[in-house]
Amino acid sequence: MIAVIADDLTGAAELAGIGLNHGLRTEVSTTVDEYCDADLLVIATDTRSLSVARAKEIVHDLTVRLQQLKPRFIFKKIDSVLRGHIIEELQSQLTASGLKRALIVPGNPHHSKKLIGDTFYYNGGPIHLSAFANDPTFPALSSNIVELLRADEKVSLIKKGVKLPPTGIIIGAADDEDDLKYWISKTDSETLLAGSANLFTCLLQYLTKPQKVETKDSETAGRRLFVFGSTFYQGKLNLIDGKHNNIPVHYIPAATICAETSGDNVHGLFASHVASSIIAGNNAIIAINPDFIRDIKVDPVLLSHKMADIVKQVIDHTSLHELLIEGGATAWAILERLNIEKLYPSKLIAPGVIHMRIAGNNQLCLTLKPGSYPWPAPVWETNNYTCI
Repeated sequence: MIAVIADDLTGAAELAGIGLNHGLRTEVSTTVDEYCDADLLVIATDTRSLSVARAKEIVHDLTVRLQQLKPRFIFKKIDSVLRGHIIEELQSQLTASGLKRALIVPGNPHHSKKLIGDTFYYNGGPIHLSAFANDPTFPALSSNIVELLRADEKVSLIKKGVKLPPTGIIIGAADDEDDLKYWISKTDSETLLAGSANLFTCLLQYLTKPQKVETKDSETAGRRLFVFGSTFYQGKLNLIDGKHNNIPVHYIPAATICAETSGDNVHGLFASHVASSIIAGNNAIIAINPDFIRDIKVDPVLLSHKMADIVKQVIDHTSLHELLIEGGATAWAILERLNIEKLYPSKLIAPGVIHMRIAGNNQLCLTLKPGSYPWPAPVWETNNYTCI
């Protein structure tokens, strides 16, 4: 078994899709099942949305429990633009595992996220000049890798060809996939490896033999609800007569966004309206209007829970067949609200976009993606699939 701890749900799903594409029997879970017999077990957490102390506690506990399964390798999935409590979680995982060093290989060259020297680049420019500088929780205020990681204590940034220090947290720069493969080749049983989906793909190529992958074409028909929980692409929705790709867009009411609790009475009316739209046309999109949040401070965790409450009420109003969710914190809040703990990936639709079955539920399925990844064209084809 290969095990992964991911700091958000869509990141976990992304790695599960990579495992599926490599022919591995793959499972995504929020807990460690002592009877799990999967080839790849990806543990999803929501530590990116939690306090440092709580994040460290969760990662420590999961590491201890995973070690009892005696996995061949434990990989730490981190955000490709380094949001979250990365240093603190790695320190906690080192303590729990007894390992002495961790190697972080930041970025995702496949998606133009690269560490060159000590500067982190996104789409060819320093990341602090990108939209990630406006992230509500972990804004990229610098492109210097140590500052971007918010590393209070010393970390070692080393170049290719330099021997890895025996202890501590080490950063290896990566400009392309050859760099990723180089760092993997330098990783041994005494090293905790942390990185993005691009690094994990290279790791699976290094650890496993190629297998023939047979996947059924997803047939997705029935009633679908898109939930756009991330604000990264919200301003780029191409609306024509209130529709995006011919699917009605329903913006979360400003009264709900501004409410101090997640139990606002406006939820019920809005959920009923969205459900009626789905019943009439099989598809609907819930999104956040960027104009509503431009000049106000919004608690992203509370907003995620509000969206989860709305989704639960939409499901109560209509027989839904698929949820397509954008944004890890939103996806986590929805799964928590729906009491979903275990998922089985069934198809990799596109890099980072994973179609999954829910354990114990034959009607509803999920498609998840990170907020900074685009939706691929197949998801907008409204008459071509059924959840199986």
